[in-house]
Amino acid sequence: MKLWKTKKGQSGQAAIEFVAISVVLFFFLLFFLSISILLVVSDYVEYATFMAARTYKSGNSREAIQQRNAKLVFDSYFEKIQPVARRSNLEFIRTETNNVRTSGILASYDMDMFYLPPVFTGADGPASRIRLNSETHLGRDPSFQECRGFFDRYSSFAGSNVGILEMMEDNGC
Repeated sequence: MKLWKTKKGQSGQAAIEFVAISVVLFFFLLFFLSISILLVVSDYVEYATFMAARTYKSGNSREAIQQRNAKLVFDSYFEKIQPVARRSNLEFIRTETNNVRTSGILASYDMDMFYLPPVFTGADGPASRIRLNSETHLGRDPSFQECRGFFDRYSSFAGSNVGILEMMEDNGC
């Protein structure tokens, strides 16, 4: 005597249900894996942006040299994640145009949210590609020449012939 009775036309139904559920579970697994990669890479780029801003702040020379050194630091971090994150762009920005202490760095980069087969990609890349930004403001220390120029302008504004910078014990910069 059979314990399980099957109706006609139901053979293989369990296999079809298993395949359907497996596809859905596989999709969610890949979705969460993609989200995890995106979050880890985003944190890494945030750290790279912070290190570049730190280099930009502490250079204490001309602004062009500080920017070059910050870009070198950022690129040295970003090259390690090139297969995952692409097309990085580094901008040096200020929240107040006349104040070097509000300087910061804005890093932009592209990531694929889901890894789609090449069939689904267009001319601009896959539809799942997103542009992310990372921004850090640590300010920028003025160079010695910028500091000297400020105190010279201040001396002439105050009507003093003696340079204030020479009177300071620690030169004010």
